[in-house]
Amino acid sequence: MWSTTWLRPALLVAGLLSTSTSVQAKHHLGAPEYHGGDWRPEYVLVATAQNITINCESRYSVTFNQTSPGPMLRLQEGKTTWVRVWNRIPDNNLTVHWHGLSQRVAPFSDGVPTVSQWPIAPDQYFDYELHPESGDAGTYFYHSHVGFQAVTARGLLIVDDEEAPPERPYQYDGDIPLVFADYYPHEDSTVEAGLAANPFVWAGEPTAVVLNDRTGNASLATAKDDSCKPYIITVEPGKTYRMRFVNEAALSFLMVGIQGHSELTIIEADGHYTKPANVSYIQFGSGQRYSVLFKAKTEQQLDADGLGGNYWIQYEARDRPSNPFGWGILHYKTQGCGGQPKESALPQNLPAYKQPVTLPTNPADYTRYLEYTLEQYDNAANNFPSRSEVTRTVYITVNQLVVDGFYNGSVRGGLEWYQNNLTYSDEEAEALRTVPYLIQAYQGETPDYAAALANNGWDPKTRAWPAEVGEVLDIVWLSNSGPTSGYDNHPMHAHGEHFWDLGSGNGTYDAAENDKHFESGYKPARRDTTMLYRYMPRSPTPFYTSGWRAWRIRITEDNVGAWMMHCHILAHMAMGMQTVWVFGNAAQIIREIPEPYVTGYLTYGGSAYGNATYDPLVVPWFGLGPAEPPHP
Repeated sequence: MWSTTWLRPALLVAGLLSTSTSVQAKHHLGAPEYHGGDWRPEYVLVATAQNITINCESRYSVTFNQTSPGPMLRLQEGKTTWVRVWNRIPDNNLTVHWHGLSQRVAPFSDGVPTVSQWPIAPDQYFDYELHPESGDAGTYFYHSHVGFQAVTARGLLIVDDEEAPPERPYQYDGDIPLVFADYYPHEDSTVEAGLAANPFVWAGEPTAVVLNDRTGNASLATAKDDSCKPYIITVEPGKTYRMRFVNEAALSFLMVGIQGHSELTIIEADGHYTKPANVSYIQFGSGQRYSVLFKAKTEQQLDADGLGGNYWIQYEARDRPSNPFGWGILHYKTQGCGGQPKESALPQNLPAYKQPVTLPTNPADYTRYLEYTLEQYDNAANNFPSRSEVTRTVYITVNQLVVDGFYNGSVRGGLEWYQNNLTYSDEEAEALRTVPYLIQAYQGETPDYAAALANNGWDPKTRAWPAEVGEVLDIVWLSNSGPTSGYDNHPMHAHGEHFWDLGSGNGTYDAAENDKHFESGYKPARRDTTMLYRYMPRSPTPFYTSGWRAWRIRITEDNVGAWMMHCHILAHMAMGMQTVWVFGNAAQIIREIPEPYVTGYLTYGGSAYGNATYDPLVVPWFGLGPAEPPHP
């Protein structure tokens, strides 16, 4: 993936205008500056590859700061944060994507090597500039956007409410992150090679689900080390906590329930506060995040339960040939006589599977989870476009195709994912020597809008899906069973400005029928990742379309740029389940970084990238205003 021998940028191989961010209300280009000497970023992430212990096993993995997950980053609304990312992986490139914050980063900082920047070469670093705005307070994460690295190269990112009024919408006594991921015993390079091979080799199924840094499938009494023990969360009676549920998994569609605590109130989804919505469990695909208010039991309730103040957190994958599961422990810290802490013993053995919590197994139940329910907290500020404002509906059929081979009960050849007969992967971009799309923007290429309209939404030359300022798009993802007659769950993720989620359903999308959900004044919350569900395991015939997910996006001068929209399952991304969208034309794309300073971003290993002996020349996007240029 992204070979380090690829050092010379090709010129206009598959041109596409782009910027990796939109015009920001608070954007003010600063003076170019060298990031050296006394300059310090707020955070430093160092990517390395080494053996780490997960699930009581050793795995050669890419990590940030030698841990998986990497360190938690906390940003604040209205403030700029710089994150220096070092690539200390000797044989691979790296980028970092700020999941859910694409619209709040500087150009070249979205972290997609085929779209917004040249990747960071070994022994170099890049300074990412992030600036969340008012209303962005919420739960995010960061991860590598190269190959299969994100299975371990990832970490939590929280945007805190700004200090000034208005105060945060919800009050709570503590903040508890619950970050879920998958454990794969095979190394990244093995998985990547199999997915690109002919004959195709599937990545396999994860053998465990990780909660924070533990898989919870071995007991406290028998686990070989801490990494496979249940993760322990400690709370105090009577207090209210904000629990942040984050799915950073490579594949798993997860269910999470807490024994004896079925009253959870969702207050945030994908980085936006919502009106309260009550649920009894959490369900989410890769890339999705929810915050819930969790009301801890009183001491009297704990005594009545008779469980010693310990409750199981149960999590399970769904809809795979094998569905890993595990447990955490919710442990109450109570008080004894004289206000002294009263210690209760932790359970030393795991419960019987599915004994503490019963979670849904019927697709008819979980495909309706929170559909047509979540609303923006400040609904008066929700400028949700009506159906009458929609100028174009783009239907995108997703299916697999066998490449250079055939299917006769098993795949005999390569296997790729296609969207309206277009596949897009990093492997393909490397093979074509594709210049990152933002770089091509500065070289003057533009997608052909008319050609795209005549070709199912995408331009054959640039392989982009263009949209014009002033358009209101409905994007409808359609699930097709392909040659194998099988379906998958797909967590569909959009970079850039968050979309309005129009819901999902089985069968065929009917815009007029679906619009009835919004006639009573309901305005859907904005999201960045929602599920294209698997409604049936197999279709009656191959290439059978059944199941849809719809989004609405208003194209304005504030969100022009190039944005990835893709399935967030890492293996599916590697197999081509990605699209690149271009919002706006050449005149509307930002080109404010002046010569000669922009040139440092336009070449692989350019002067905007630093190393041990060279300080990068950087143009702050959220600067304080013009000043004298730097002197070396």
